[in-house]
Amino acid sequence: MGPPPKAVEAVKEHARLIKFYPDPNPVKFKEAIADYVGHGVDIENVLLGNGSIELIYMITEILSQRFKAVIPVPSFSEYEKATLCVGGEVIFVQLPADFSLENPKIKAAVTDDTKIMCLCNPHSPSGKLYSKESIMDLVDFCHKKDVIFSIDENYIEFAEEGEQNTVAGMVREYENLFVIRSVTKFYGMAGLRFGYALAASTLIDKLETMRQPWSINGLACQVTMAAFSDKDFTEGTKETISKNREQLAKDLSQIGGLQVYPSTTNFLLIKITNHKLTSTMLKELLAKERILIRDCCTFVGMDDSYIRVTVRSAKDNKILVEKIKQALSKNG
Repeated sequence: MGPPPKAVEAVKEHARLIKFYPDPNPVKFKEAIADYVGHGVDIENVLLGNGSIELIYMITEILSQRFKAVIPVPSFSEYEKATLCVGGEVIFVQLPADFSLENPKIKAAVTDDTKIMCLCNPHSPSGKLYSKESIMDLVDFCHKKDVIFSIDENYIEFAEEGEQNTVAGMVREYENLFVIRSVTKFYGMAGLRFGYALAASTLIDKLETMRQPWSINGLACQVTMAAFSDKDFTEGTKETISKNREQLAKDLSQIGGLQVYPSTTNFLLIKITNHKLTSTMLKELLAKERILIRDCCTFVGMDDSYIRVTVRSAKDNKILVEKIKQALSKNG
């Protein structure tokens, strides 16, 4: 759907700001983020980042050497890369077939050397939304073990029950909790490179010492505040994505050889049950039709029977369904 119209207008209106160095501590911007998140989050709980990626890497940089990171998989690959980048060791915990959280199994992977646990909610690549209770059970466990709990909520705005299941407001009570978000997904502003984290002030003070100077560009503040204020865009996006996701999931489920997983986000995970076709083969067949899908065989914990597709316009979704039908029919 692209970025919010108000965000685009803000780019034009504030374009002159690019000749100035950005404010190193934009207080009003942090206040706007705290107000947007709600749940009692205060300005002192907000940390700015050059996209969520900077924050994912920043949180590992404060950990002692030779630490271990527990990562339930499949998951976003950057958690592993950020750990390895600073000399940490990754401990993977395989999620079950329905990608639900098996907390006892995850807790069992934590040792005295574990310093961080990384999770995303809604889950990527499945789109499953975890309950606040199940997440907080892990947060509390990690708190007692002196382990940072880093949770990526990049897709939380898409989920109809996202507000009920975010743990953003719990950063005031748990100094080990690190909540990561961005404007990349829901607001369609991947090129702006802006993300933010929510954490206790003590953790944020420590992270601020790791920040590279001038990492937040001057337009990011104005454009993000405009995006947050565009209520028509917010409501329209949620309604459109929900409607198109439901229809796309229904149409794909009617194709033999595919299993579509329920999702709360703007993407769908699909398992190819036709054993004559792999995810890589289907990706290459669709690429010839100028359609790109995500081959999930590169996710740790997944094989070459999974693909992921993004929910787009009704017209684009119909084209995708037809091209997948054709590809499957040609391969038995």
